[in-house]
Amino acid sequence: MDSIPKKLYHIHGFDSRSFLELYFSDKEDMVFEEDFLKFPIMHHHYVFSRGFIRGNLLIDLSMGFFIHHLYSAANIFKDIIIMKFSEKCTMELRRWLVDRTGAFSWTHTKTAVEELEGKR
Repeated sequence: MDSIPKKLYHIHGFDSRSFLELYFSDKEDMVFEEDFLKFPIMHHHYVFSRGFIRGNLLIDLSMGFFIHHLYSAANIFKDIIIMKFSEKCTMELRRWLVDRTGAFSWTHTKTAVEELEGKR
């Protein structure tokens, strides 16, 4: 029997900034860059640019506080509703949305999508 108590992140909380810096930053030594950034960005661009998915409303139920997968969708969908599982996720996204000091910078992912789309 496992004696280690389980931690439920949506209840016990966790450090959103550390998570973003570890898995989604633009640091050169990021271990999962291909898995967490490049592949999803390329795949979403392909799916949305080919018209496989389209509509007026997209409801995003993704876990966490990342948004890089929505850049290509923003060109297709008129409205996007983002639902998050914790207040910390919502707070992190609000910081980015209103461009507050201390908000996580998604510029590197936006630039990657723009390059795929042939924009600057």
